[in-house]
Amino acid sequence: MNMETKRVTIDGLRTADVATLKVLTQDVLGLPLNQIHPATVCDLFAIAEVSDQVPEQLAQDLSQFVGRCQRELGGLPDSDALNDYTGGLLGLEASLIPETFRTIVVQLDSDADDPTKAVIAGLRAHFESGDPAPFTVAESGSLAASAEGKRAKAKAPAKKKTTVKKDDTERRDWIGTFVLGRLANYETGLKESLLVGAARHKAPWDDVTDREVRSVLRALGRDGKVRTTVGRWLINR
Repeated sequence: MNMETKRVTIDGLRTADVATLKVLTQDVLGLPLNQIHPATVCDLFAIAEVSDQVPEQLAQDLSQFVGRCQRELGGLPDSDALNDYTGGLLGLEASLIPETFRTIVVQLDSDADDPTKAVIAGLRAHFESGDPAPFTVAESGSLAASAEGKRAKAKAPAKKKTTVKKDDTERRDWIGTFVLGRLANYETGLKESLLVGAARHKAPWDDVTDREVRSVLRALGRDGKVRTTVGRWLINR
């Protein structure tokens, strides 16, 4: 029997606002990993990575879910069980597999037997076919409309300022605060591409560039607040 047909799948998690997420996740977060389709697990991990954007209780539930998934993946008995569960990831766009989920899977390789190592090697190759896409929780309809109105009014003066001075203090301070806040939640750090994409997406300005965010990252590194290793940025603890 194909277990894929028996696993719970929840559509729309990545496009749901906070109120909808609370409804969609209230039952699934308590299920064993093997009863949830890996695509839905990836969506839940993506939301957990931006837990600062959801209510505290949901953030705690997501954190517990991630920890339990890590234990349950590590407890799968053999390569067949691991392949049965993770095989569905190979049909999923690599961009939809979050960094934290990739890290958990790759870490299983350390003390695995040869057949399990082969399964993980196949997954690793799939992960390398694309970086995780930046993700942010959708705003509610009314808030989104309000925010869009404010953003449209502020667009013209913001561009005038940045045309004259791209790296003004307000922008750099905002980027630095955002980066430090995001990295504080990840002991193993985050890929630079993920950080840059998230900062540009969340910035209150429309014209923030990759170069501008990377410039702030380098400055934080020179100040000893963060460090980089193998393309990942970490808080300098």
